[in-house]
Amino acid sequence: MKKFLLNGSFLSAIFSVFGLVKSTVSGKRDWKLALLWISWIVSLVAIIAAITDPDDDEYVD
Repeated sequence: MKKFLLNGSFLSAIFSVFGLVKSTVSGKRDWKLALLWISWIVSLVAIIAAITDPDDDEYVD
């Protein structure tokens, strides 16, 4: 959990969702909004995959 809380890219993705939710609630709904949500989800998955990369372990056998 500490790896996630101290990672700048993860924190940036979490804080950027607030603006995305605000634009979803107040803006018009079209294909651009769907593309924003898809890109946010893809970037969050990429960030989580990079943080939990098994090849980047501290402990080597």
